[in-house]
Amino acid sequence: MNQEEATLIDENVDVMAEQVEAAVRATPGVTGLYAAGTAVARAIGAGARGLGVRRDDAPLVVVRRSAGETRVDIAVEVGLAYGAAATTRAVHLAVRDLLTAQGVADAHITVAVVHVTEPAPA
Repeated sequence: MNQEEATLIDENVDVMAEQVEAAVRATPGVTGLYAAGTAVARAIGAGARGLGVRRDDAPLVVVRRSAGETRVDIAVEVGLAYGAAATTRAVHLAVRDLLTAQGVADAHITVAVVHVTEPAPA
């Protein structure tokens, strides 16, 4: 793979991550989005943003493509009234439908609930 092809793949992954993030945020029950990935990956991302190598508004979801495989990692905050199970299923379906429409039908999608919000007491 030459440099031009590598750059194109990187740009496509960035665009895909932005689209996935928009689909996740639009899913009923999702009340927030967190940086996905391992603690090490999140630390590296924070360092890259601090150095100006990565945009502050870079997507919080992680999309990785290699050897014909696409992996998507998502970390969400869920509203208690919607339920974690129903919301993660809805997020998974929304992302799967988006990727399938883009010709990526076999992506491995991981959705983690990292926080559940309750309504403020009355």
